[in-house]
Amino acid sequence: MKEKIDKGDLYLLKEHSTLSDIQLGELLEQKSYADYSDWNKFIKYFTLVLGAGFLISGIIFFFAYNWADLNKYAKFGLIFSLLVLSVGGSVYTKTSAIVKQVCLLGASVLVGVLFAVYGQVYQTGANAYDLFLMWVLAITPWTVLNKFTPHWLVYAVLANTTLALYFMQVKNEDMMYYSILFMLVLNIALYFVPVLLGKVLQFKLDKYYMGIVTLVCSAIAASGVMVFIFVDYDHYSRADLSGLNMLVIGASLWLIASCLWSLKTKNLLLFSYFLIAVFSIIFAALIKIADVNEGSLLLFAIYSIGGTFGVVKLIMNQKKLWNNEQ
Repeated sequence: MKEKIDKGDLYLLKEHSTLSDIQLGELLEQKSYADYSDWNKFIKYFTLVLGAGFLISGIIFFFAYNWADLNKYAKFGLIFSLLVLSVGGSVYTKTSAIVKQVCLLGASVLVGVLFAVYGQVYQTGANAYDLFLMWVLAITPWTVLNKFTPHWLVYAVLANTTLALYFMQVKNEDMMYYSILFMLVLNIALYFVPVLLGKVLQFKLDKYYMGIVTLVCSAIAASGVMVFIFVDYDHYSRADLSGLNMLVIGASLWLIASCLWSLKTKNLLLFSYFLIAVFSIIFAALIKIADVNEGSLLLFAIYSIGGTFGVVKLIMNQKKLWNNEQ
C-alpha cells in the first residue's frame, strides 16, 4: 500500500509554493485521501474482527442461556474444541497474518471462558481477581508473540481489571491511594513494555493503542492530584497520607514527563492530554478554594469557557508551530 502524506503538510506546501487549488486537490486524492484499496482493506479487517467478536459473544451467551441444561463434560468439551480450533487456526492455516492473529486473539478470550466455567463447575470459591489474574498470566506469551494491537488492548483491559478487583476484594479502603498509584504504574508499564518488546521482536503497535494508554495514564494522574486537593487531612493518619504523597509525586512526574516528551517528539495528542489534565486540576483547586454561591458558580462558568478556549488555542498554535518547523 502506498505511503500516505498528512493533508496538513500538503496545505502547508501550497502556502509556500505555487501550487494551484486544482493541483492541491489532485495531490490530496493521490497521496492523502483513502482510495478503493484502503477501504477494501479496512472493510476486510473490520468484518473479520467483527465476525470473530460475534462468534465469541455467541459462545458466551450460549453458555449463559443453556447453562442449566449442559453437563460439565459438554461444557468443557465444547470450550476445548473451540480453543484447539482457534490455536490451530493461528498456527497451521495458510491464510493471511491478520486471520492468524484474530484466531489467537479469540483463543485468548476462550481461555478466560474456560477458567470461568472451571470455577463455576467445581465451585473453587476463588475471588474474581483470581480468575482475571490467571487469565492474564495464561495469555501473556500469546500476547507478546501475536504482535497484534487489539490483542494488546484486550490484555491491557484485563490487567487493569485484575488490579482493580484485587484492591476491591482483598485490600481495604486504607489502600485507596496506593491502588490509584499502582494503576498508574501498571498503565505506564503497559505503554513502555510493548515499545521495548517491539524493538526486540521487530513489531510496532498502532497509534490508537498508545493514544488510549496515555489517555488512561493522564486521567489517573490528574485524578490523583485532584484527590490530593480534596482530601480531608483530619480523617487520615500519617501512614495513610504517605500513600497519598507517593501518589501525588508519581502523578506529577508522569504529567511533567508527558509534557516534555510530547514537546520533544511533537506528539500533539500527548500534549493535548497534558493541557486537559492541567485544566482539570486547576478547576478542582478553584472548587476547593471557592465557597459554593452565585459568585463562585459564575467564576466556574467563566473558567470553563475561557479555559476550554485557551486549551484549544494552545493546541492549535502548537500544531501550527510544529507544521512550520517541518
